[in-house]
Amino acid sequence: MGSQHVECRTRTRPKTWRQCQRVLEPLIRIAAIGGGPKCLFALLALHDLIPSVAAPRVTVDVYDPLPPGAGSVWRVSQPNVLRLNVNRGIVDASSSLSHEDFTRWIDRIDPAMSGEKYPPRALVGRYLSEQFQLLCQRGNIDVNHVPVVVNGVEREASRWRVSGPSRSQLYDEVLLATGHGLADALPADPLAGALNINPLIGDYAALSTAEVPPESSVWIRGAALTAYDVALLLTEGRGGSWEPAGEDSVGIRYSASGKEPRRITLSSRSGTLMDPKPQAVPEEVTACLAVHRQRLRQWGVEVRDAMPDGGRRLARMWLVLLNCAVDCASVMGAQISALELWRTALTGESVSAGPGVTQSPLAVNAVVHLRNSLSVNELKAPLTTGWIWARVWSGLYAELVVAMDRLPRNMSESRQFTRVARNLERFAFGPPELTARKLVALFDAGILHVATPGGHPSVGAVLVDAVTPGPGVLLEAAPQGCPNSDLVGRLLKAGEVSVRPGDRGLLTEPDGTCLARDGSRNESLVALGRPTEDPTLGHDTLNRSLHGEHRLWAQRVASRTIDQINT
Repeated sequence: MGSQHVECRTRTRPKTWRQCQRVLEPLIRIAAIGGGPKCLFALLALHDLIPSVAAPRVTVDVYDPLPPGAGSVWRVSQPNVLRLNVNRGIVDASSSLSHEDFTRWIDRIDPAMSGEKYPPRALVGRYLSEQFQLLCQRGNIDVNHVPVVVNGVEREASRWRVSGPSRSQLYDEVLLATGHGLADALPADPLAGALNINPLIGDYAALSTAEVPPESSVWIRGAALTAYDVALLLTEGRGGSWEPAGEDSVGIRYSASGKEPRRITLSSRSGTLMDPKPQAVPEEVTACLAVHRQRLRQWGVEVRDAMPDGGRRLARMWLVLLNCAVDCASVMGAQISALELWRTALTGESVSAGPGVTQSPLAVNAVVHLRNSLSVNELKAPLTTGWIWARVWSGLYAELVVAMDRLPRNMSESRQFTRVARNLERFAFGPPELTARKLVALFDAGILHVATPGGHPSVGAVLVDAVTPGPGVLLEAAPQGCPNSDLVGRLLKAGEVSVRPGDRGLLTEPDGTCLARDGSRNESLVALGRPTEDPTLGHDTLNRSLHGEHRLWAQRVASRTIDQINT
């Protein structure tokens, strides 16, 4: 074969096979650990920056047991009952390969879904998977899927050895984008006797009629978005339907199929549910948010210049947010004090804030609270402090992500931020209104219930664990927290990565480069998305414009590739 001639893609002159092999040998080999949306966004950005002449010079192995693009959360096999929890307009994996964002794509692929603000998640998975396939087939980088779970990443001189159950390869770059965690990671606090050993992240096979028979009693650990998914899968997903109802209800009524469990109970430590997102935000509130958005930006700049010592870095940030909440309440005619609003932020306890209403805790009954939240969204009931904070937290969140980016915090500040953020996210990032209405209809039908805090399942109840892994790489904040996987544990032990006290996520540079234990840049080891949550915020989203690490990483790798080609 040495005398055979082939046409080399990077040269116009014929070369021997061995000469061509030498020319086309990859200059940069990349291992991407995790093949979900964060990985896809990074590789698309790299494709757009790499010239076509470099196509055979950059190879990427994407390690994920599932088909890349969709990842675990957006897998295409999940039932259409499960819907997107955010406006479809934020989903955008367009590139020079395809200029279609998700909205344009779905209008073309499934016109029946054109008017759906919250389409099925399986459709999101199809879109992301299609973009990954386009990248593999026509991209300027050589992308391969390796369907195994990585259990080790170790430095060898200037390169990295990535190991799986039956594979070990050396790479020039490693991209950690593990999302909700490695596929073989077990929950930190498993629910004894639960049907599912692993978290319910896109895979709901455990909820079959064989495992959860009709007329059974089901006890779900969790009362947030994943728990709502389980409730809908066991009802609507088994043939139940929704019918219009009178104006004195939430607008729909559940019609049973006879295949659903007799009783479904949601359980949590607080015994509360998440507030639903409103269909629209009043113009007065939108205008108020715009004013305070600029003030939050200004604080973000000034705090980095001043960098006060002690526990006062975040004091002015909280003041900006609190003033915004007070102003939003005022423009809506709500009579509520700053003290009462701050108490809600610290405790997560929402109170009435309407004109002439005595401030007192809302009904403890979770169903009454959910029904009232829907009425508040329609401005048919007095506003609540939870509703006001939801508008502030969601309306200013993009600016908060930028302002808080890698900002040093002491342990006290970190604990307070985590506490308040957890409370406000329950108000701001709950289910769409339609999902909330379905839940209320299930309550009205006598199928769905909420356990009182400290309650226990009845004898013979089917147990389902609907608690998903938290963000970051530690099970709780450093320094006490343990790693959530052996892979991360080994990197931490070797000093290749670091986590600040009070944080759960890896500390990285703006281009995603991990910082080693000694504070230095650990060149060519990059982490994106949920593994870095706490130093950076808001990674549990499909909005790729909210963070810029993937673009800066792509720029660095593209520059490195071009420099090596030129030399």
